[in-house]
Amino acid sequence: MSSELAIIKQENIQTIVSAAPQSYNDNKLSCERCISAGQSILNTITANGGMTDEIDKEAALFIEKARKTVRKMNEKRSPVTKLFDDIRREFTVIENAIDPTKVDTIPYKLQQYRNQYAAKKRAEEEKRRQEEYKRQQAEQARIKLRQDIEGDFKAQFQTYLNQSINWLTTKDNSVTLENYNTVYSEVKNFSVSLPADWLHNLHTLIRIPANISVDELRQFETDTKERLGKQFTEQYTAEIQDNKDFILDRLPSKKANLERMAQADAAEAARVKAEMEERQRKEAEEREAERKRKEEEEKQKAEMARQQAEMNGLFSEQASMQNYQPKVKVTQKIELLNPEGIMPILSMWWSKEGCTLSVEELSKLFKKQITFCEKLASKDSVYIENESVQYIDDVKAK
Repeated sequence: MSSELAIIKQENIQTIVSAAPQSYNDNKLSCERCISAGQSILNTITANGGMTDEIDKEAALFIEKARKTVRKMNEKRSPVTKLFDDIRREFTVIENAIDPTKVDTIPYKLQQYRNQYAAKKRAEEEKRRQEEYKRQQAEQARIKLRQDIEGDFKAQFQTYLNQSINWLTTKDNSVTLENYNTVYSEVKNFSVSLPADWLHNLHTLIRIPANISVDELRQFETDTKERLGKQFTEQYTAEIQDNKDFILDRLPSKKANLERMAQADAAEAARVKAEMEERQRKEAEEREAERKRKEEEEKQKAEMARQQAEMNGLFSEQASMQNYQPKVKVTQKIELLNPEGIMPILSMWWSKEGCTLSVEELSKLFKKQITFCEKLASKDSVYIENESVQYIDDVKAK
């Protein structure tokens, strides 16, 4: 309160109002006279073409008078400017008392608590995010493993089915008049049922991911076999029966062609054989094309299912915690662990910015360091030996 009263006292205001103009005018007059006297000496030097002993003495006397004049000017304006400084200082004191950037103020202390709390909340959120990320990664791995097992089982089933179909096709292609009855019987009696032991012994051939246990893998296998077992059984029966019917329907005509070939001359036998083989080739190509078309459809369905699962994974991330999160600004701060740490900092600064600055800018920026080296050279004759650095004598008259 006393400081406030000191600022608004009438006599202080009166001092400023009355003394300031007079002090300013007196100092302005002294300045003009000093400049005039100094300019006269400069004119003499110019007219004379340089310095002489007499002019040097006159200049030294003038410089000394200029110093005394500056001191007197300072003394005259000091009461006024000191009062201004006192007023400014009092304003600064009350401003600093609530400045959040000033240590030990209440806003500063509150800001420190907020910073600590924000760091704690951020660490908690980061931990939750990492845990959620790990959970999602594990879930995605399980989803992918289920898909891979299903794809592997379907591939193994398709291989087994193709082997059975190829066996029937081989029998069909091997028919002769001599083995006709045997082939017909073997094809007709070929089982259209998927062997139960095949499905029972079905296990995945893919590598187990690191974060999946063997028990989980076995459970996924069991679930997948239960889900695909009916599909495999029905598909095997349908396709084997279809191939059997196709072969059995055509075997009689094959037998007739074989009999014609046996009774015909060589030329006719060759013609009949060529026709029969061409017809078999076209039929085989058509059936192979149909088989590949179905396989491709299955692959496309599996790929669509995989992509859908991935999309679901992308959008399955749980929303961030809805509780209060303070706004934060995160910046990187360097903490020097020892004095040597300053060198890599200077090196990085030099490579990114320092090397682009002018000599004047660098001299201003490193004025303290340059002054230190100058004093070291002047007092102890310790010099920097480098082609980019030179020393010059700075001569000043006393």
